[in-house]
Amino acid sequence: QTCALPIYYNFIQELGRGSFGHVIRVQNINTGNIYACKKLNKRQIANKQRFKTEIDLLRATDHPNIIRLYDIYEDNIFLYLIMEECLGGEFFDRLAIRAKQLNMYTEKDAARIFKQILEAVNYLHAHGVCHRDLKPENILFSTVEDDSPLKLIDFGLSKVFNGDDNTMKGTVGTTFYMAPEVIRGKYNEKCDVWACGIIL
Repeated sequence: QTCALPIYYNFIQELGRGSFGHVIRVQNINTGNIYACKKLNKRQIANKQRFKTEIDLLRATDHPNIIRLYDIYEDNIFLYLIMEECLGGEFFDRLAIRAKQLNMYTEKDAARIFKQILEAVNYLHAHGVCHRDLKPENILFSTVEDDSPLKLIDFGLSKVFNGDDNTMKGTVGTTFYMAPEVIRGKYNEKCDVWACGIIL
């Protein structure tokens, strides 16, 4: 939809800023619901096909452990992605804080977290999607509570596959979480399972 975002949403506060653009907390004027709005400069999107893939996947996804994309708007300069707001931060940051405090997750905590990750990955694979960049930085907590639900994010490297031929060749992802077959250049969606094992 081509329109100015302020017609539909009230700006509340800026949540973060990076080279990609910035994230703003917004409120829908009609419903009062709060969202996170990613404001992206269209000229700074280097790989437009990768970006389109991510948007298409997010729009088609409906799972409690995968970030929701609710709406997209654009004007002449910016794209506005209206997304579910996650206030709990990255899983990576929580791991780092707990390590520093010598307060590591118990086996029971790890099982609860890992179950949510696997449920999200199972949903993706059942719908013919391989994430290809699973890591703690791409997992957010919905809230600041210790037992907050998790949300899988960042589908920029994801690949759609079908049952007849699910072989992939692109060496993509984050090296530490990369399955050996990805490095060899011939793999399938099970590379996500390897990454899950590393996270665990």
